[in-house]
Formats: sequence, C-alpha cells, structure tokens
Amino acid sequence: MSRGGATSSDRPGANGAAAPIAVSWDERQRRPVTFVWRRRRYRIERVLETWVLETGWWKDDGHVSRSYWRVRAEGHVFDLRYDRVTKAWALEQALN
Repeated sequence: MSRGGATSSDRPGANGAAAPIAVSWDERQRRPVTFVWRRRRYRIERVLETWVLETGWWKDDGHVSRSYWRVRAEGHVFDLRYDRVTKAWALEQALN
C-alpha cells in the first residue's frame, strides 16, 4: 500500500517490506500510543489519519483485513498497520 507515495527506500524493513513492531494500545482512546522500532520507543503525539483495507473476503485464501494509522511520533510521520487476520503490528512506511 503506498498511500503516501512511498518507494522501497521509505520502507522500514528489509527489501522494502514492512517491519514488525511492538505497539502499546490505549483501549479507552481506541488508538496506538507508543511503538518500538529498531529498539527505540516512539511516543505517538497525534493520529493524523486512519483507514481500513478489506479484500479477498470472498476467497478461502488471500483474505486481507488491515487497519492503518498515519501518526506523528517524535516529530516524524509513520504509517502503522494492524493485520486483523494474523493479529500482528507492522511499520508500513516512514514518511519523513
């Protein structure tokens, strides 16, 4: 997903793949509040945008169900994603 027009050099993981991250979730606010990437904890200052990707639900395999958060953290903008199928968080891209 390249909503922000990202190239593989903007991707945080190896070979342009999303990087697994640990996320702290605020249940009351229903949003991520911190994440850890490359052994550094980032405090999320603001959620800038959210969106959901649902596709392949009609097939037995290939179903994608993800929630995305574009956030400002430590003065930078990141796209975080939560995969609802695998129940895993990843850093999709670092925008600046």
